[in-house]
Amino acid sequence: MNWEVLTTAPDQLIGESWCGLIRAAGVDCKLQPGDAVGFMGVSVFPVRLMVRAGEVELAQSILDRYLADDEEPPENYREESEETTDTLD
Repeated sequence: MNWEVLTTAPDQLIGESWCGLIRAAGVDCKLQPGDAVGFMGVSVFPVRLMVRAGEVELAQSILDRYLADDEEPPENYREESEETTDTLD
């Protein structure tokens, strides 16, 4: 079975994290081997996440759901920020 590029992570640490999340959901994931090579350890350059050709859509939905949750502020975010502003005045 062929591997396809799912997405590009900003660096190796984030790429490993995203692959771990995708693997935890039962989908095979790996970093593009040539992208993750660093002379002094972990690569700070963008890396490509690879998944099996038949699992691209599933892996993308897993990653999209995770990233969407990460971008939303906590439920009580507005209340906390208003309370902090009131205390500073």
